[in-house]
Amino acid sequence: MAVESAKLEQILKAQAGRFGLRLAHDTHYDAENWELSWWQGNVLHRLDFQPMDSGEIQVHHHRDKFPGLPRLLRWAHNAIPMFPYLARLEWSKVATLQLPLDEMTVIQCVKTELKKSGIATD
Repeated sequence: MAVESAKLEQILKAQAGRFGLRLAHDTHYDAENWELSWWQGNVLHRLDFQPMDSGEIQVHHHRDKFPGLPRLLRWAHNAIPMFPYLARLEWSKVATLQLPLDEMTVIQCVKTELKKSGIATD
């Protein structure tokens, strides 16, 4: 799985650079994952790739919808102890990727979710 994890990280780094997205690693407590994220208005989109023990990779699209001043509220939550997370959270399962990883499948998964969010990918 380590080889596939490194391959996934390489693919996601390339896509983050290509589309101007942020890539984060290990955002969940005690679980390996990668998240591509981008802001769109008051919504923080996070495309989460999480390898599972069963040998597959689960992909979820998280949407954190803020009532206003989204970046300030997100910063306050991260910087000020006990500041509440004021976003409404929504998520949906996007895909289950099978190993060995196919680079084009991962790229298509990212492009599809970006297009659904109204971001041009061509």
